[in-house]
Amino acid sequence: MPLPPRVRLPALVQGAAFAIDMVGFLERSRNRYGDVFEVRLPGIGKFVYVADPALVKQVFAADRDIGLAGEARRPFFEPLLGSESLLTTDGEQWERQRKLLGPPFHGELIEGYREQMREIAAASIAGWPRGEPIKMRPRMQEITLEVILRLVFGIEDADRLARLRDLLPKLGEDGAWLFWLPPDFRPGWFPPLRNIFKRRDEIDEILFDEIARRRRDPDVAERKDILSLLVAGGEAGDQELRDELMTLLAAGHETTATSLAWAFERLVRHPRVVEKIRAEAPEEEYLDAVVKETLRIRPVIQDVIRKLKEPMQLGEWTIPVDRHVTPAIVLVQRRGDIHEDRKAFKPERFLGNPKTFSGWIPFGGGRRRCVGSHMAMLEMKVVIREVLERVDLEPADARSERARLHHVTLVPAKGATVIARDRVADSGQPEHEPPRAAVV
Repeated sequence: MPLPPRVRLPALVQGAAFAIDMVGFLERSRNRYGDVFEVRLPGIGKFVYVADPALVKQVFAADRDIGLAGEARRPFFEPLLGSESLLTTDGEQWERQRKLLGPPFHGELIEGYREQMREIAAASIAGWPRGEPIKMRPRMQEITLEVILRLVFGIEDADRLARLRDLLPKLGEDGAWLFWLPPDFRPGWFPPLRNIFKRRDEIDEILFDEIARRRRDPDVAERKDILSLLVAGGEAGDQELRDELMTLLAAGHETTATSLAWAFERLVRHPRVVEKIRAEAPEEEYLDAVVKETLRIRPVIQDVIRKLKEPMQLGEWTIPVDRHVTPAIVLVQRRGDIHEDRKAFKPERFLGNPKTFSGWIPFGGGRRRCVGSHMAMLEMKVVIREVLERVDLEPADARSERARLHHVTLVPAKGATVIARDRVADSGQPEHEPPRAAVV
């Protein structure tokens, strides 16, 4: 069987096009070469992008034998997340990590976080400036980081919270160097790398001490945060706990914050959708569809990568082991044969129409589908509802914001800039009194 067609541009040009307009580059390549094509990115590798849902399903099924998601991610994620992270392991080691994390992320347990999420969001919203442009992405990052610190890490000490609020965002920003510097060229003297590992070590000191405190806590079984649930389970070692905490931070903070930013970037330009969300309360069927449509039309993660242990037959093509086979989330979710009016923001497509789910993979798929997907969906619904109940939003610019590649995520180019104004009830009084004490 033949090799997939490859993009006929110099690798440096491909890399530049990918960095400048990743979505446009992939869509143009798919239009020219079909649903399977090869892209070469300098210093990173050869990637075979897959945009056919049936073939994507085949790639996910290969996770049981020849597909190695952990090995594909390890050069980029292991320096920060560790060697026992759910994102950097394969085989039996991955099975163990997945088994450890499964129970704390059970749907009923996650639903128990709803009120705390609401309180965190309400406290943040109370501090937003009114009547002037604000960037929603940084505001959402504040909220999702606080959710991680309190509900996942379970940290209560004010000084530790303050320190982590300072360190973790900086580590996330500096960590981008690990994606753009080839693994074989990461000189220890390079200042950004020194900063990355210095901050990582400072965070580790806090996390390992927090783990030790939790192990000594006689009431740990009564606590509801994810770390305490893992400690009470009694099966995870300190390094495993640390690596999974960092994994949950990496997978659940930045991605959820950016998804929320995209949601508001879309909602301020679709007031009809906002009114339907408000009219539906307290039900969530339509709100759930809004979240799904946001994740479809503006996915934060553009692809998921697999390294192969042996060549793979994918449709009419042979994929060699020196290529990374890469389901293209952004292409699958914009297929016109699945999603009518594919570039439009239409939450209604997710109401009672199961066909849409064959082209909906924002959390990946197969056995390695994101373990935190339920928590991310819940957090998005809680935050969207809380924002829309407390403020009216309008766009700072009528034009839609384009997607920009930031590290490994697709973010609103202008940060999802909006103008917030207090909602006023029919009585002329504000809809909500501000919370008495700020959480964020």
